[in-house]
Amino acid sequence: MRLPASERARWALIVAVGIVAFVAMDLWWVLTYRDGYPMNVDEAGYTSIALNNHLAFENFGVRGWWSSVQTQTPNAPLLPALTSVLMVVKTGLMEGYVVLIGFFALLIAAAYGIGERLAGPRLGALGAFVVATSEGALLFSREFVFAIPTAAMLACAVYALLRSERMRSTPWAIACGASIGLMLLARTMAIAFVPGLFAAALIAMLAVERTDLPRRFLNLGLAALSAALVAAAWYWNNLQPVLDYLTNYGYGARSDYYGAETSTVSWGRFRAVADRVITDDLLVPLAALVVVAFIALAVVAVRRVLAAEDRREAVLRLAASDAVAVGIVIAAGFAALMTSQNGGNGFTLPIAMLMPPLAVVALRFYRAVALPAAALLAAIGLLNLAATSNLWQDLAKFRSVEVPGFDYQAWLNGTPRSVGAVRAQVPGPSTQFTERDGGWLEADAELSRMLLDRIYTGTLPNGLTVFASRHRAISTNSLQVAALLYHRTSLPLTQLESEPGGDTVANYEHQLTDPEKGLPSLLVTMNRNTDDFDPLVTQAKAEAAARRVGFRREQTMALPDGRQLRLWVRRAPEPPDTTLSRRSSPARGEPAGERGSPRG
Repeated sequence: MRLPASERARWALIVAVGIVAFVAMDLWWVLTYRDGYPMNVDEAGYTSIALNNHLAFENFGVRGWWSSVQTQTPNAPLLPALTSVLMVVKTGLMEGYVVLIGFFALLIAAAYGIGERLAGPRLGALGAFVVATSEGALLFSREFVFAIPTAAMLACAVYALLRSERMRSTPWAIACGASIGLMLLARTMAIAFVPGLFAAALIAMLAVERTDLPRRFLNLGLAALSAALVAAAWYWNNLQPVLDYLTNYGYGARSDYYGAETSTVSWGRFRAVADRVITDDLLVPLAALVVVAFIALAVVAVRRVLAAEDRREAVLRLAASDAVAVGIVIAAGFAALMTSQNGGNGFTLPIAMLMPPLAVVALRFYRAVALPAAALLAAIGLLNLAATSNLWQDLAKFRSVEVPGFDYQAWLNGTPRSVGAVRAQVPGPSTQFTERDGGWLEADAELSRMLLDRIYTGTLPNGLTVFASRHRAISTNSLQVAALLYHRTSLPLTQLESEPGGDTVANYEHQLTDPEKGLPSLLVTMNRNTDDFDPLVTQAKAEAAARRVGFRREQTMALPDGRQLRLWVRRAPEPPDTTLSRRSSPARGEPAGERGSPRG
């Protein structure tokens, strides 16, 4: 078989083969290290949404599926909805990871497109390899959360923006807008990246060649319209709840649990975002090379401006370049993330994945170091691949180095995020699950059966179950997954909260008796709350409140980490025994006293 003749086609084919290899590797990893083991709280929540969507389709068809997708606010719908579609083929817990890996493949392809546009096919392929082997891309492609889909759609939007030729191409302008809309459907916080995209488009349009501006503004409007129409498919019904959620968790009281309180314009807030880019997405070696590359590009830009006869014209041409457009998206996204103290899980990944395709542009201007730099990037990528493979446990462990101004940052880390989230509370190896950890899925299945058995008896005022525990391996989310997967029904579940109101018996007693909260009939507690996630609910206080309002402990269950799960039930009052009163009252038409006793 002959390879295509052009260099661009050859490198595109090489990248395509590489994408297939990365997809195969990720599928092997997921089936080996995730199948049969617990999900973290977020993964379980998103999986339960996908299962709800799927069961709605099975029971009520496309209309039922669409209605289910529309009612999952404030969680963005794209990943769960696509997962529910794949579940038509097979219903299980691994289907979501297949969809996730598909977005990983799309991210690599879009990264190549951006790099090829900026620096040519050879350096574009290098940038795509760096993205694919970065710690963030590898680990988030194996955790069922929204980081990878958001990163993929942002990369697609940037690629379409570059291909639009400063909004000259109508099809690519519409494609850019559609990608923005899909990015918003992938994750609600992705609204932070929208201003940078439109700012990059406007600056590129207005910096040079202002001919044909009406047509280009029309295309920019079409981009905005296509973004709005795609996003409106879900936000039309859910905009207000999403805004409430984002403001509460991004800027309100709830944000206190997800980041340190610092002023928006401060070194502390800048460092908080940079820390996540380094430790969660790139690691120190790659982050250092990216910073060096950006400095080198800045030097090239300054030299060109200083050497130009018309420096103003040189600055404008620089502002209109594709490289600056990508830089604007990165800088604006970084600045937007600085406005919230909520660090989130994978919030920085979308902008971090744009950095390598931009950084490799520097190798076009420093050819003397191009080969050593490419070899170093390849070595870093291969090391990340080995660390995240789980084949060598010691290599996967977290290792850090002191960075001036940033204290200690990770330079190697192959610990799967899903494992790390559970290991924060459940003892075991830091890099992988063990056979004992499979017991968490069994515990969810057993607890869901226990609850449904009681609900189906009809002796409870209602079937609402409230969780007092805030455990990382068994929660309302994981329990809902078990109910939907094994029993094909959902459970009415809610969570006992310590905020607002405080971690007090009185607060929990109020929640258990407040009609607005549903008056639950079932309560789940544990014998201890060590390392539960915040805001903490003290289990002893929750149980004391339960006793006061009529709950009785009916069943216990041993959990894989040695804890004891306790099921409490508040049953409906027994109806009064009216047998005696019926026998003592006279039958219709009979005189009193004639029945059951002699007269007089």
